[in-house]
Amino acid sequence: YLEEPDKSGHSYGPVSGGIITSLQGVDKIIGQLMNGLKQINLHRCLNIIIVADHGMEETSCERKETMKELVGDTSMYVVTEGPIGRIRAKSKDCKKPDQKIKPYLKANLPKRLHFANSRRIEDVSILVDTKWLDPGSLTFCSGGNHGYDNDFESMHAMFISYGPKFQKEKEIEPFSNTELYNLMCDVLEVSPSSNNGTHGSMNHVLQQPYYTPVHPAEQSEPAQCPLVSLNPEDNLGCSCGEMVGTSLSLKGIYIK
Repeated sequence: YLEEPDKSGHSYGPVSGGIITSLQGVDKIIGQLMNGLKQINLHRCLNIIIVADHGMEETSCERKETMKELVGDTSMYVVTEGPIGRIRAKSKDCKKPDQKIKPYLKANLPKRLHFANSRRIEDVSILVDTKWLDPGSLTFCSGGNHGYDNDFESMHAMFISYGPKFQKEKEIEPFSNTELYNLMCDVLEVSPSSNNGTHGSMNHVLQQPYYTPVHPAEQSEPAQCPLVSLNPEDNLGCSCGEMVGTSLSLKGIYIK
């Protein structure tokens, strides 16, 4: 585990000389690893994954909005602050036009966040627009931060794989980090425990997939009337002389 470029990202922001310097340091460390493996002739034998757990977004003290600005002096207790806040609230009427933060009751949080089924999660969570903060009592607000909705592109992270089990020189579409566990299990040729990933969804990364998902058999029968033409005047190979009511005819598929 390397604390960089996370530390520099917080201090200087994601687009800065500080982040470039930290990335150069990380690149040097990875180079030392690969050179060491090459010296003992293992560089073609091991499977290596380099991955990050989040991205980084630029923040500024000019882009902040606090709960105090919305609800004034109440008994709300702010538990966390920054790109996402969590509060235990009594009042649900706290909204202003064009606000940059959006509160959710625990039961109404998007299911894709997997962030509801625990007593440790407060009654209300606050999602913040990208680049904005709910600083609360925090005094640091310029530089960079993460923890925003992971649908934001700035929260996307890197994934690099190398080794005999991986496809070579292949660029893939973004995927959720919840798929990494199944992928690592496949590389190790062990069966994963139950998890939120979709086993087999990363097979396109592997030279020879270890696991092939089995899908349920199709239950419905193929249509009996084949499609002959896309011409609206064609009866599509089907005919039915009976009228249904007085306004719908199945012959020619038209509605009066």
